[in-house]
Amino acid sequence: MEYEFYPDVFWVRNFAMDALVLLLVRRFRRQGGKVCRIFFAAGFGAAASVLLFLCLPGFAWYQLCMHAVVNPLTVFLSFREKSLKSFGTDVLLSYVLTMLLGGFLSYGMETLGQWNYFWIWALGGFGIGTLLLHGLLRRKEAGQVYEILLISNEQKLSLLGFLDTGNLLTDPTVQQPVHIIQECLLQEVLEKEGLPLRYIPFHSLGQEQGLLPVVTLKAMYVKGMGEKGAESLAYVEKPVFGLAKEKLFQSRNYQVILNAKCNLG
Repeated sequence: MEYEFYPDVFWVRNFAMDALVLLLVRRFRRQGGKVCRIFFAAGFGAAASVLLFLCLPGFAWYQLCMHAVVNPLTVFLSFREKSLKSFGTDVLLSYVLTMLLGGFLSYGMETLGQWNYFWIWALGGFGIGTLLLHGLLRRKEAGQVYEILLISNEQKLSLLGFLDTGNLLTDPTVQQPVHIIQECLLQEVLEKEGLPLRYIPFHSLGQEQGLLPVVTLKAMYVKGMGEKGAESLAYVEKPVFGLAKEKLFQSRNYQVILNAKCNLG
């Protein structure tokens, strides 16, 4: 049995699938990968799939090269993870989403609408996947949100904080975990009490590297909410806070990103 192979159609379908999956990974993992970088990586992966399909002697070799080299490289180009664990998680999640989205597309196009409706089913699958992931994220966040009471020399400030397992930033000067807070929330405290700022290097917050202004407060109380630690209460002496722009907290219901190294009891 012979099949007709259309490289342009093959590239477009692979590009669409890769781009949709990578965008879903970006949404679920809250990665900082730029959309243009994701589209470039998806284009690279689709082009590589066409070349390998044409050049390799058998389908088994094609599958091996795609799964062992091209797909992991596509994920790396999209997010440029520096941690092997995070990279592995992104690759695994991309395969899970590919199977789910691929199954949805195959059912829709082969059973109901045929391949002429590829874009309708692809965008529909992406929309459903986004809604499902959004629901999972909201449920996950519910058990990681805490009531926080910040105490300076003269003032107290009640806020909500999210325990981010990806925040492992440490102040090299005092060797303390660094929590992230909206800069504007501490502006009045800094001006009235004249608390000294210092700068530490970081590799997150939407850019590859830079210097983050940090300040040490007097104390912090953390009260658990949601499923995890519903009645826990932790006291943190001399907590260190990094000052971030409000953009980092857009569409969030919390104002502080708690450090994963902080013992919240």
